Amino acid sequence: MSVPAETIAAGAVPGARTGAPVTGWRRAVGDWLLVGGTTLFCHVIGAATSLLLRVLLDPAQMGIWQTMKLLLSYGNYANLGISKGAVRELTIAQGSGQQARAREGLNLAFTVNTITSVFYGTVLVAVGVWLSSRGGAFSGTWSLGVMVVGLLVVVARYVTFHVTILRGQQSFVATSRLAVLEGLLTLGVGGLATWQFGLPGLYFGTLAVMLASLVFVRRFRGASLDWAWNAAEIRRLIAIGGPILLVTTLFTLFRSLDKLMILACLSDREYQLGCYSLALMVTAQLYGLGGIASMVMGPRYGEKFGASADRAEVARLAARTGELQAMAMALAGGLSLVLAGPVLGWLLPRYRPGLLPTVWLIPGAILLAVALPANQYLIAINRQRRALAVVAVAVVLAAAANYQALTAGWGIVGVAMATTAAYACYWALVVGVSLGVDLPPGEQLRYLGMTCLALVPTLAVAWPLAQVDSSPSVDWLSLAGRAASVASVWSVSAAIAWRVGGWREQLAR
Repeated sequence: MSVPAETIAAGAVPGARTGAPVTGWRRAVGDWLLVGGTTLFCHVIGAATSLLLRVLLDPAQMGIWQTMKLLLSYGNYANLGISKGAVRELTIAQGSGQQARAREGLNLAFTVNTITSVFYGTVLVAVGVWLSSRGGAFSGTWSLGVMVVGLLVVVARYVTFHVTILRGQQSFVATSRLAVLEGLLTLGVGGLATWQFGLPGLYFGTLAVMLASLVFVRRFRGASLDWAWNAAEIRRLIAIGGPILLVTTLFTLFRSLDKLMILACLSDREYQLGCYSLALMVTAQLYGLGGIASMVMGPRYGEKFGASADRAEVARLAARTGELQAMAMALAGGLSLVLAGPVLGWLLPRYRPGLLPTVWLIPGAILLAVALPANQYLIAINRQRRALAVVAVAVVLAAAANYQALTAGWGIVGVAMATTAAYACYWALVVGVSLGVDLPPGEQLRYLGMTCLALVPTLAVAWPLAQVDSSPSVDWLSLAGRAASVASVWSVSAAIAWRVGGWREQLAR
């Protein structure tokens, strides 16, 4: 999508040449607080749900559920990338004003998205029926789960596409309401169904929650979509969205590679993955916190590029976002290092083998979250092939490191260490090919300095205070003191960053 020349005239675009979003930092921070407050609430609900499920299910059953979630997540990538291309065009249109063409793309994406999700769901149902007919270890809950996921995929793709449109339009009030609805229903309906019927109850409880989400997006959808077909335009959107899809697919593989390696290489795979799911539970919450900024700022990168066509300005916006994200992740990660071991060991004694992997995986999850603005920047400026190359290299590194750890007998602790190392390499690579290319040298130094100021002092204090002993009780006073130490160091770092980063002036724009 081209950008009209008149929109990029000097001074014609609000926020141009300032490193601020088109609509300014105040609105962006307001959306960030809205989504952040909602996400925090949903994280509390999600943590309660995760703990409840681990009380109701044994580690082997939890390992099966983790596998079903993997199959469901792969359904997001069955539409050949056209929905991602269409929504990227929508965000750019909000800056350039070319709304009609973006609307046509959404209709085409809706058609292709529906057809491909039905196909993928049908394949899963057929596989589930085949597993059931063969009997053996993969019949029963395994085959039933695959069949239910086949139904879930179709509904989830419809809901997810509409949520993506709402986010592209920066309609965060509607998406926040949906997140709260899904969180509460998952805890209530999913928890009750699991309590009554075990793992099959969790399958059908999840389906019920997804159907409720479908009703919501039909009521509050951002666009009324129609069936449409234009082969040439579909090819164009796939050419845009296909590489984005590959990036997302490989990134999902990258994030799930530790789980897949445990399933492939360990004899007691269900038990080990169930214990490792403790680390996944904590780091998923951390990564979700990092996703707050991505959710709010992702559309704004495209809007900025559509309005200014200036890569350096969009890179500056991504760098500023990364600085804020690093500061938020430092506090959350530092407290997680201190609190996770004692609290989870007390609440879930059967999962204690997963405590040490949790401590090792937390720093990796922080770096992965801090890398999100750089990755989204590449997609916004149509440099997704750079992002694809980086994540492809990271997948190879992660696979090799995980294989080495498992064959060396380091178990799930080694998997967590290898995964964190791979995440650190990914952060360095993606920043290097994005902000390291399009930012002036002075801005690059600022970004690296602010990121280190945010992360290093807090994590350096938190790491020695982390505990993974198997004590059945918790010294709450000592735990509060360690958490206060982490928070104090973070507060000093945040105050310095606020002062030297000029954020008072930034937020005035």
